[in-house]
Formats: sequence, structure tokens, C-alpha cells
Amino acid sequence: MNRRLCLFSLIGLAFEVQALEPGGSYWSNADASGPAALRASLHDIIDDHRVFPYTSFDTDTWDILEQADADRDQAGNIVTIYRNASFPRQGGGNDFYNREHTWPKSYGYPEYDLDFPLANPPYTDMHALFLSDPDYNYARSNHPYNDCETDCSAYPSEYNDGRGGADANLQTGEYTDGRWTVWRGRRGDVARALMYLDVRYEGGVHGISGAAEPDLVLTDDLEKIRDSYTQENLSQAYMGMRSVLLRWHREDPVDAAEYQHHETVARYQGNRNPFIDHPEWAACVFESDCAPMRINSGISDAWFSPATAGQGFFITVWQPSQYLFVSWFTFDYERPGEDSEAIIGAAGHRWLTAQGTYDGNTATLEIYRTRGGVFDRPDPAADPAERQGTMVIHFSDCENGTVIYDLPAAGIGGAVPIRRIINENVPLCENLNRAAD
Repeated sequence: MNRRLCLFSLIGLAFEVQALEPGGSYWSNADASGPAALRASLHDIIDDHRVFPYTSFDTDTWDILEQADADRDQAGNIVTIYRNASFPRQGGGNDFYNREHTWPKSYGYPEYDLDFPLANPPYTDMHALFLSDPDYNYARSNHPYNDCETDCSAYPSEYNDGRGGADANLQTGEYTDGRWTVWRGRRGDVARALMYLDVRYEGGVHGISGAAEPDLVLTDDLEKIRDSYTQENLSQAYMGMRSVLLRWHREDPVDAAEYQHHETVARYQGNRNPFIDHPEWAACVFESDCAPMRINSGISDAWFSPATAGQGFFITVWQPSQYLFVSWFTFDYERPGEDSEAIIGAAGHRWLTAQGTYDGNTATLEIYRTRGGVFDRPDPAADPAERQGTMVIHFSDCENGTVIYDLPAAGIGGAVPIRRIINENVPLCENLNRAAD
């Protein structure tokens, strides 16, 4: 492992990050009454995270990113952000993958001293750092994120980790005048990373180390972005393109791989990305649209995750009683044997149900398993339902949500981004939401 030794001592602070559902106590002080109030309250919550060194013999960004960007299909591998290539985990200083600053460090914070690793917090902020294929990282250069429409060079994605392979990154131009279009499966990831940086860094100093921090601002003004390309640390710097990133955020909702990156980084740094936990806050902070999403009977529908199409969710909302019911099912092509055992999380298990109350855009449910019963026969009767764990469903709008589940007895848990199978009920949901507002 090729690493340079850094002589430093991390400040011993006990940062505890709870694996919280969206809307949990971590965000309890968020004030969504208006754009300015929400921005200020989110900044206060996520400010002054624990800073790790870029490269060190101790825990550094290599160690953490190799966990955050682990291939969920191949143990011991990592997946790069742009090419979506899977490589065996190598450790720092290898020839297979490097680290990509989604907000190019040349725009505002390029100076980093290995002997003083706490001195430039955004340089090592892993909510916006990802493992990357070196050739693709070089091709992206420090272009703003933007749509490439003509004279574009294609940098294809590969099929790994359940996605990619049918889409490409696009590039044209040089430096600030260039454009880099991220393939569809990761464009939301980079959008939310840059929105996080915009809110996290508002100038001043780090509250623990006293290190100066820049004010990072997303914009559509190319001249401001161009003026930020000084190769020096700045008090204020710009990157974009803001309107494109907001659209990418809507086009590519949070998925399981992004959630894995987020949760891993949050455990180490002690802060979270608000636009992953609450995607709807992006419209409030950056577009002054703070109308809240509220669960209503228009949510009732069949939902699924494109990345895991072998499962689905039937969701029913009883709006007068603020109650929500979920049937969570999997399916197979063959009938299981008579003596097969239904093990949660394994082939052969078909259904779980969940039920509970909701408030605003979040439902908190108990998960149950029912044993016994035979299709269209009175006997044997099904056994009483057994509680298996908990489920939280967070709806960012009338078309997208996230199921976060914990099944302690089975030793499994995770997050599933869900969408409607068809969108016929979206207008009803939106009308009911406007009426409630």
C-alpha cells in the first residue's frame, strides 16, 4: 500500500451517528417554514463534522470510501462512480481507481497539507468524494456538470452492482468551458453531493479545528464559476450548473448504493446529507418551493424498485385514521416444495405485512409474518401474525419514496427506493396534497 505518513493527532471526539429514518431525531431541529430558515437550520445541524486525513497510515479517506463504495454483489470489490467498474479492493495508491472530488477542488479549496490534515475540511469531505476510474476522472477534469448535446465523447458505464451498462457519461470542451454529463444511474448522486456542499460550507471556520472554510455556492452563472478557477483556496467559490443538478436530482432518486455510501460516511464523519434523507428539501432550499409532502389516499398503489424487480409493495392508506398498510412480497417462477421453509430474506419466503400510523410524509410501521394457510382452502388456518421488525416509509413526493427496514431476528436491514409501477394515481395524490396544504 503506497501511502505517505502524516504526523498528526486526530482530536478525540465522540461522534455518534444514529442510523435514523428520515424525519428522525437527527433532523428534529430542521425548520422547513421557508427557504432561508431551512438552509440555516440544516447548516447548523451538519456543520463541524469530524475531519479525516486524505492519506495516512491511520484511518483515512481510502479506508472509508472503500467501505462506502463497496460492490454489493461481489464481496471484496468496490464500484467506481462514472464507469461503474468493479475492482478488487486495493487500498490507497493503486493503479486501478482513485478519488473523485465531485466539486473539483480547483474551484475553491485546492491547497492541502499532508502534515496538517484538518486544515481544509471540504478537501476530505466524503459526502462529496467517490472512488473513480482514473481515465474517467481525467476526462471529467474540472468541468461543470451540464448536459452535453453536441460534439460529445462517450464514456460508457459498465454493468455492475445491479445497474449500468446501457448508458454513458458524455464530455465536451475544456476546463470551465467543458461539460460533463453523468450517466443516468449516478447523476442524482453527484447532484445531492454538490447540494450538500452548498449548504455545509458557508464560510467562517471549522468549530473544532479552527480551520478556515470556503463559502461554496451552486450557480448557473458560468462567469462566476470561471472566476473561481484560481488554483488557490478561496473564501467563496462557485460550481454548477445548478438548474441541471436540480433536474438530475429529480430524475435519479436515491437508490440503495447511494444510501450505502451515505450511511458509511455518516458513521465516520458524524453528519448526514439532508438531500438524501429528505429529497424534498432541495426544492425548498434551492427553488423556494417549500410546500410539504403529506401522505394521502392517492399514495395507495403498487410500488416497486427497478433495481430489485423481484419484489414489490402494495400500499394502502386510510387517510381519515392516518393509518397505512403494506404488503411486501417477493415472487418466483416455480412453486416451492411442500416441505420448504419460509426463511425471511431467502428464496421461498413470499410475504410480509406492515402496518402503523403516519405523520406528514413518513409512516412508521411494525412488520409481521404470518405462517400457514393454503391458497383457496380453509385448512390449515394461518397462524397468528408474529412481529418481525420495523419499517419506515418516507415519501419525497407522489412518485418516489424510500422503504427503510430492520428485521433483527433475520439479521438483515436496509433501504429500498420505491416508485409507482404506473402513475395513474399521481394527479390524485398531488391534488390531495395541495388541498391539505
